[in-house]
Amino acid sequence: MEYKTAPWDLSEITPKDINKTFKTIERHTNNIVKKKKLLTNSISTKTFLDIVKQLENLRIISAKLGISAHLAWSANAEDQKAAALASKVENFLTKQGNKLIFFSLWFKKLSDKKAKQLIAASGKYHYHFEMLRKRKKHTLEENEEKIINIKDTTGASALTNIYNILTSKFEYDFQGEKRTQEEMVTFVRSSSSKTRKEAYLTLFKPYQEHKDLIGEIYKNLINDWREESVNLRGYKDPINVRNSVNDIPDKAIQALLNVCAKNEKMFHKFFEIKRKKLKLQKLRRFDIYAPLKEEKETISYNKAVNMVLETFEGFAPEFHAAASNIINQNHIHSNVQKGKRSGAFCCPTTTQHSPYVLLSYTGKYRDVSTLAHELGHGIHMSLANMKQTEFTADACLPLAETASIFSEMLLSEKVMKDNPKAAKNMLFTKLDDLYASIIRQAGFVRFEIQAHEMMKEGKTIDEMSDVYLKMLKKQLGPKVEVDDIYKYEWAYIPHIFHTPFYCYAYAFGNLLTLAIYEMYKEKGPSFARKVIHMLEAGGSCEPVKIAKIVGADITSEAFWQKGFDVIKDMIKQVE
Repeated sequence: MEYKTAPWDLSEITPKDINKTFKTIERHTNNIVKKKKLLTNSISTKTFLDIVKQLENLRIISAKLGISAHLAWSANAEDQKAAALASKVENFLTKQGNKLIFFSLWFKKLSDKKAKQLIAASGKYHYHFEMLRKRKKHTLEENEEKIINIKDTTGASALTNIYNILTSKFEYDFQGEKRTQEEMVTFVRSSSSKTRKEAYLTLFKPYQEHKDLIGEIYKNLINDWREESVNLRGYKDPINVRNSVNDIPDKAIQALLNVCAKNEKMFHKFFEIKRKKLKLQKLRRFDIYAPLKEEKETISYNKAVNMVLETFEGFAPEFHAAASNIINQNHIHSNVQKGKRSGAFCCPTTTQHSPYVLLSYTGKYRDVSTLAHELGHGIHMSLANMKQTEFTADACLPLAETASIFSEMLLSEKVMKDNPKAAKNMLFTKLDDLYASIIRQAGFVRFEIQAHEMMKEGKTIDEMSDVYLKMLKKQLGPKVEVDDIYKYEWAYIPHIFHTPFYCYAYAFGNLLTLAIYEMYKEKGPSFARKVIHMLEAGGSCEPVKIAKIVGADITSEAFWQKGFDVIKDMIKQVE
């Protein structure tokens, strides 16, 4: 079969008649509202589970509507009709969701005895209800929760949409042509020192020019996060909100960030090795991702898909089957086009539908790796869908990065094995990626912690940008030269706007995956079953327990150090 870059096919989740779908959702919602009188401390488990099933069925219909509108807009953020529809759908679903807030509030207020009885009888739904009880102390009254839902739709969500629209319109005049952001990212990895510098300066220029607007968006997102989550809901601090949503102990994330900080000097050593290898008198931040050799080969999309599928087939049939399903259903938007949202993502839909992947394929090896990464997410979602419910299929963010990074690692190991001559260059590239996905991502989180504190103190965006630059210079070490343009790099990172403190998920996923991959190499194919079981668990229990399926203790600094020990050995190899 010949694979070509193409837009995705959203037909199976897009309503044929949107107004009819609105009426269907409203009818189902109102039917559940009528059951409110049944919600007492003496409710039977049968009645309780009947309502849960109705909520789950409604969630499927609503998810298809919401996700189809969101994906259509993501493919072309400049399409005003798509933007208007996405906004209309979001407002409608918020309004319907507000009608049903009473259910979760009722469950949180139940007596401990009754809640335990219903949780014990709920089967695969148990963790969902356990999490509701955990969030009890951070829950407000019904009308307050409704107001916050409306506020989020017209406030924080609207601000992130403005950021998306603004940045998706950025066009780059580079080497005599108009370029997209995805194309610019390929130039920052050019073999030409001059090209790398010009590409970075061009890439960050619009963020510098719009720093006041982007900064105002970010300042208000930070203030909204603090006022709602810390001051109203009573979370301990801004990052504790994300940790609580992920159901990961603060001490586990602190252990992770501590170990990342302690191991920064390991990469200082790698940067010096790379400087000598590149024969540069001074290594600049512009040169961090410089290839040892120019990547002249353009890899066709067809070849890329087959490379990835062969990699998955060599690991486990479940990986190959899930990825093939996503590809063959045309659930990948892979072509480069104007107005398309930058970056790449994999979006879950429902347990009844395969996820969707967005990326912009430009023919570089990095794009092949991105394809493997996003399909890794899709595999994780697909495996969980087969075993879990609508309420327990989605893994928390850090665990959600495990399969994606593991898939990248499988690909790079296969490529190095198939092409021993290129293995050394690829090892340098792999270390580049590990810096970018561990140390750099942990650095973003430490910056976010600082930024939230600075905005609380009333500091300016310029002051915050200066702090970012100072932290980056410390992270890279005294021998790497950092241009002042990098003080605006934070504005280029969408996760900081969309999902505060998301980025530790990458460091978490990479270090966890390095440890898992070492176990896989030691124990052989039989260990693949444990990896499959971990992914099938989705979000069905605490992440600490899910990680233990593969023998990982995520609360221990000693465990996280194991990942860096693998990196240390890789640096010795290139040395």
